[in-house]
Amino acid sequence: MFPPFHKRRGFGPPGGGDGCGPFGWGPPPFMRGRRNRLFDSGSLRLLVLGLIAEAPRHGYDIIKGLKERFQGTYAPSPGSIYPILATLEEAGLVASAEAGGKRLFSITSAGLDYLADHAAELARLNTRVDEAAQSLDAGDLGEVVADFRHTLFSRLRPGALTAEQRGRLKDILARAAKDLENL
Repeated sequence: MFPPFHKRRGFGPPGGGDGCGPFGWGPPPFMRGRRNRLFDSGSLRLLVLGLIAEAPRHGYDIIKGLKERFQGTYAPSPGSIYPILATLEEAGLVASAEAGGKRLFSITSAGLDYLADHAAELARLNTRVDEAAQSLDAGDLGEVVADFRHTLFSRLRPGALTAEQRGRLKDILARAAKDLENL
């Protein structure tokens, strides 16, 4: 039997007890904000099905379509989209056919019925997506922010930077933070 979650190794204060972890009160930093997701995987499945209902699409087209809806600040990975497509196909909601070496997904009549039954939920999701994209009020900045984030995290991989490069990166980020504060 496992001990209670908060008493497992790494999830208590240094001296033991009932604290919330080595990061102080609250969840560890890598878990903060995960409870406030824009949508869960079921909602993402519904959004994907809605996109396919608009027009038959390849997996890449779905990723690109969602990225455009979020002004470039969010794009699901192929590792999340292709299992969703497989699930939708197994459920009979979409069908796929080979087209130019790629699988083209189209909605089935069962998929259209499913969307009709869940139209209100899809409308709510689309509204949330639109509000999230509008709240960015960044216009074309979303794409730039996403590119910056991708570049930054690719450079932060273990062994990607020398000690000198880490120092330069730290200076660049500190300078950028000050410039943004003064904007």
